[in-house]
Amino acid sequence: MKRMACWLLVVLFLFVGILAGGQDALAQKKPTVLKAVCFLPKNDPLSAMTVEWVNKVNAMFPEDVKIEYLGGPEIISSVEQVEALKKGIIDIDFNVGSYYAPHGAEFNAFQLTRNTPLEQRKSGFYDFMVKAHEKIGVKYLGRWLHGGFYMYLKAPLKTVDEIKGKKIRTGPLYVFFLNKLGAAPVSIKPSDVYTSLERGLVEGFCWPILGARALGWTEICKNVIDQSFYEGDGTILFNMKKWDGLPDPVKEKILKWMPDYETDMVRYYDDAIAKEREVLVKGGVKFIKLEPKDAEKYTHLAYDAWWEFMMTKVPDLVPQLKRMTGN
Repeated sequence: MKRMACWLLVVLFLFVGILAGGQDALAQKKPTVLKAVCFLPKNDPLSAMTVEWVNKVNAMFPEDVKIEYLGGPEIISSVEQVEALKKGIIDIDFNVGSYYAPHGAEFNAFQLTRNTPLEQRKSGFYDFMVKAHEKIGVKYLGRWLHGGFYMYLKAPLKTVDEIKGKKIRTGPLYVFFLNKLGAAPVSIKPSDVYTSLERGLVEGFCWPILGARALGWTEICKNVIDQSFYEGDGTILFNMKKWDGLPDPVKEKILKWMPDYETDMVRYYDDAIAKEREVLVKGGVKFIKLEPKDAEKYTHLAYDAWWEFMMTKVPDLVPQLKRMTGN
């Protein structure tokens, strides 16, 4: 009987030890910390759905993942972020295809899409881009930005031909289009645009509807050509090693959730753009309607400019990319 009691005590002590060890292990488990940056400032109106993405992922996996959203180009220069992502300096990057197209000309196709993110998943474009990003050592998850671009000008105009010779602020996205229009593109970083407009160094700029007013640019440029071109080419990118290191259930759930996120993202920006247009009009901004033939010419020049460039870089891919992007 005494021997039996001793054995029971031993089993009890072992059980308590195992239980305590398990509790210690649980207590010691910490979520994987992931560092995220964006090519735009974190508080920019265009960045709103990156903040939403981070908050949602953190809420879905409180025990597995903790994303620390560090900021934007003040942390790492926008054009250097993808390289930093590849090296593991950051883990998540909300970037745009046009900024890292030097890694692969096919990434320019994001801005030329004329279909929705969900349609791109059905057309094969999403899978194509997953593989294209894998070649440069990055995991592509999906889109975070939506909405076309517009040309803002100091002076009103009636025809596309009046753009010829005008000095227009540009970035990588617009330069070929501006050349096609006969404008004089001037490369200026966003932080210097207001001063450049004020001093007369440029007569206009290209930008989405969201953000221009917040930056103060529409105080000077109150004329907008009401003909959008291109599409927000925002992409959610992950360091490949960090992505592979996440638990399989976490990766599976994120990938399954992404189409729903993209649908909500498109809806959010459509609503925000409509509201911002109303605010701009009340603030004295005029949206200029082009004549139908001029509008068609304007749009054709915008897309032809990029597809012609793509033909010089990846000619074999252009027919496939056009088909998958609704062109």
